[in-house]
Amino acid sequence: MSEVRRHGSRAHSAIFAPLSDVGRAGQVEQRLAEAIRSGVLVEGERLPSEPELAGMLRVAVVTVREALTGLRAQGLVTTTRGRGGGTFVAAGASADEDALADRLGSMTRAELQDRGTQYALVLAGCAELAAERADAGEAAVLRGLLAEEDDPVGTWRHADAELWLSVAALTQSARVTRDVVRLEADFGMIVRIPLSDPEVRARTLVGLRRLIGAVEAGDPEGARRVARTHLQETLDRIARIQADVHARDAMPRSAS
Repeated sequence: MSEVRRHGSRAHSAIFAPLSDVGRAGQVEQRLAEAIRSGVLVEGERLPSEPELAGMLRVAVVTVREALTGLRAQGLVTTTRGRGGGTFVAAGASADEDALADRLGSMTRAELQDRGTQYALVLAGCAELAAERADAGEAAVLRGLLAEEDDPVGTWRHADAELWLSVAALTQSARVTRDVVRLEADFGMIVRIPLSDPEVRARTLVGLRRLIGAVEAGDPEGARRVARTHLQETLDRIARIQADVHARDAMPRSAS
């Protein structure tokens, strides 16, 4: 799968979806930081301009500017001036698994379960409607979004987000698609933490191929069942990772 990323892709639409609370630079910074660390925004990629970001996220330009200052302080982006300038994802900033684990660890078990339940129910419903409403050609397009087993984890995370957002689009409901964009923007990075494991990527590929097969076959019940099974397995893995993070953080530190 190509490494090329464009601001018009559905995965990017999720990252740059409007924030729920306007004027919070911390939310902008966190969302972009997670997108960079997970590999959805890749090394060397140019971010939209400050006015463009402000418009996408529906915040003030000064809020975006403050968030970018924070990202630069973290070493996640660099900014250059003049012709060809702009703000770019910094070298070595992607795929920070420790930072993603820390983000997961900051959530309570109840919060993870609540958000995971919502995510799984909405996306399983999208799979059902996609199988009911998409024609064979539209469903077949999903196969072209799959990552390959030897692709890097950043490519996998981007491809997985792109596929589920495309499934949402096949519902032919703009409102549902917007809801999924918001879910992906706020929870998608957590969902894709397990993809750092090659074995999980292999199992994910099997599950997604089954899902696409059900959508292509026009089997709504089968598509929903496959999606629910696949997503629940993912959420179970995330819960185990979170438990490990909490256990690690609870261990007493040895005196130096």
